Amino acid sequence: MPVVDGAPNPTPLVRTAVARKPRPDPGPLRVALALTGMATASALISAFLAPSAGADAATATAATTITVADAPAPPIRHVVRYVQLKPGETAPPAAVVRQAPAPKPRVVVVTTRQSGK
Repeated sequence: MPVVDGAPNPTPLVRTAVARKPRPDPGPLRVALALTGMATASALISAFLAPSAGADAATATAATTITVADAPAPPIRHVVRYVQLKPGETAPPAAVVRQAPAPKPRVVVVTTRQSGK
């Protein structure tokens, strides 16, 4: 017997059983998975058994016409390459030859002040 405040405790310590939590019902999830599986199987079967796009008109039950709109042409990007020819080299045939612009002359003004004068 356990002793509490110097006097023996008349009630013995007994461990009570812990109640188990109820498990969730798996029924609705199983139904959802079954319906999803049936829908997937139906879609696969109809995709495999459907007539191909290139089927003959005699075998097709209904004539279908598909109109495809022309895609706009992408903008044309012209690339211009400038090549500097070395002395003795010639330009390739059908190449446009332009004379390189002459560099502008630089005018540099230097002003100095000598000390002592």
